[in-house]
Amino acid sequence: MNRPWILGIVMVLLAAVGLAGCCGGDTTTVKEQPIIVTPGNATTAPTVGQELQSLEDAYKKGVITKEQYEEAKKKVLEKAGK
Repeated sequence: MNRPWILGIVMVLLAAVGLAGCCGGDTTTVKEQPIIVTPGNATTAPTVGQELQSLEDAYKKGVITKEQYEEAKKKVLEKAGK
């Protein structure tokens, strides 16, 4: 029994499952992460510009929504006193 349409159905289902995984409307939120400085990994805190650039990059890549981007941007600017 040769049924080529079965292969087509399987391919459509696999494509649907794959798309559902990438476009499922992720509801995770981005939380502020503290900068931990120890003698072994001494570092400086990111500048306001660096934080804003990171947020913009995350938004453009689809990691965060427009609303999350705007809210986080507002917090960064408030923290900086601007």
